[in-house]
Amino acid sequence: MATRSAKRRIRADVIRKSPPRRPRQPDKIPGYYEGTQRPLQCLAFLFPMIIAYEAGLAIVHHGRAVTDQPDLAAQLLLSWFFSLFGATGYFLPGFALVAVLLCWHVASRQSWKIEPTMLVGMFAESVLLALPLLTMNRLFDTDTLAAVANHSSVGVDLLLSIGAGIYEELVFRLMLISLLMLLLKDIGGMKQTPAVAFAVIISSLAFAAHHYKPIGGEDFATRDFAFRTLAGAYLAGVFVTRGFGIAVGCHAIYDIIVVAML
Repeated sequence: MATRSAKRRIRADVIRKSPPRRPRQPDKIPGYYEGTQRPLQCLAFLFPMIIAYEAGLAIVHHGRAVTDQPDLAAQLLLSWFFSLFGATGYFLPGFALVAVLLCWHVASRQSWKIEPTMLVGMFAESVLLALPLLTMNRLFDTDTLAAVANHSSVGVDLLLSIGAGIYEELVFRLMLISLLMLLLKDIGGMKQTPAVAFAVIISSLAFAAHHYKPIGGEDFATRDFAFRTLAGAYLAGVFVTRGFGIAVGCHAIYDIIVVAML
């Protein structure tokens, strides 16, 4: 009996002396370089653009036939892709983009905290990264200044500038480069550097080609195609090194500046 009592006292002492639970540490705030590439931060940065584009076109297109609406070729590609699965709707690509970023965020198990100061930095960085595109355009001396066609309304051109940044980056950078990296690196076993280089080249050529018939509405022009291929490679580099949000911002701001210049 004495032995059992001693054991009980020892167990009680161990329980009483067990260290208290440490309070949960708050999520570590990432640095600017890492934080601006997180899907939730990208969504917070892009959400005003998505709302402005979708709501703006809904107002502009009110009462107009669908065939008269100035759709973007990249948006039409997305709509065609969704129609293969029986999903249709003019605003479906916008909802799909929000859903993709949210699912990406949930899968990555990152913090739900958004840093407002990073949003300001992302805008400033997008403006700075758009400047080399303007210089590149002038060096090529091309008539293709923006990724949108000129319409009678400046407002429509500005809306399409935002839409081009969103949906062309979604199709040719986020979706196509990610798919190519999956096929080349993860499945094919190719090393990181050549896989990225190959994905950038293929996505840039596809980005340039989709502006022309039969996908886009323009007739093929060699100088314009060369400029768009180089611009696509530049934007792919921005996407690979700085993430999806800043790539969209850079593309959209470039087009907006061009429309303002015209």
